[in-house]
Amino acid sequence: MCGRYSVNNKKVPKEHRFAALLQGLDFEPNFDARPSQQLPVILPDAPKAVLATWASPEKEPDGKPTLPFNVRQENLLFIPRFRLLLPRNRCLVPVDGFFEWKEVEPEEEATAAEPQEGAELDLFGNPVLSKGERSRLKKVKPPKHKYRFTMKNEEPFGLAGLWREGLNLATGEVAPYFSIITTSANSAVAPYHDRMPVILSPESEQTWLNNHLQEKQWYEVLKPYDSKKMAVASITD
Repeated sequence: MCGRYSVNNKKVPKEHRFAALLQGLDFEPNFDARPSQQLPVILPDAPKAVLATWASPEKEPDGKPTLPFNVRQENLLFIPRFRLLLPRNRCLVPVDGFFEWKEVEPEEEATAAEPQEGAELDLFGNPVLSKGERSRLKKVKPPKHKYRFTMKNEEPFGLAGLWREGLNLATGEVAPYFSIITTSANSAVAPYHDRMPVILSPESEQTWLNNHLQEKQWYEVLKPYDSKKMAVASITD
């Protein structure tokens, strides 16, 4: 999955392929881009990037989001509302990194708390917990550590996405929304998550944004990226 990423249009090299498309866009650098925020996307045949909201708040009759923050690559051809978007509503999401979280393994096994005097014990000498105490323990989630994935050359890169126009519930106006397409994780991401966003090479970006190609050609670029070109770093908040 991809639920957070970073994008900094002020640090895009002038010679980079995104530079001219992002120029003039009223957008502040965002190191914690998340669903519901307005972020830059590149549309087919558009001279400039536009701001679109990540994920649509609209719901389908079954209660599922019309355009969620992530769309699985495997579902593009099988879920009608996504397949309808494929011919004309593909987009490119410019980023310079994305984030995943991994559960932190304890350095050593925690020792059991000493039972209070008079507490009921089980056959192994452990205190018998009440239903409420067991419920509270189940709700405790293990801590997670944040990791950032980038290109080794630290240049911005593009993620494959879908976009559509939808109703902005706050203003009552029609506005653009987008979703990021995910695929199975490569060897760089797999230790942290089993999914990753579809990263497109510069050549694949041209294919993805070309409205004159066929469905098979668009779909073929949606695959795990070359892990040898990627870097991962631990993030300390």
